[in-house]
Amino acid sequence: MLKDLSEKHLRKIHLQEKKIGGIKNVPHYSLIASTKKELEAIFLGSGRINPKYAKETLIALDYAKNHYHYITGFSMLNDIVTHQKIVFNNYR
Repeated sequence: MLKDLSEKHLRKIHLQEKKIGGIKNVPHYSLIASTKKELEAIFLGSGRINPKYAKETLIALDYAKNHYHYITGFSMLNDIVTHQKIVFNNYR
């Protein structure tokens, strides 16, 4: 799931989580646990990853996949990977 994303991309995705308002789709604990292991493999020198960080990253990743820029039509995830400037309110 996260193998295509670099550490820099994942950190930028996680930063978007606190901006998400309204109802959030909380992933199942087993998915959080597997994501935690993947994140620990990606963030080699950072030590342990908390389950809260993994949960927030999953929520933000789901949001980034499903919200598109209102002018260009590209998803937020695509814009993060291609190093575009992210203006959160421009994604619907």
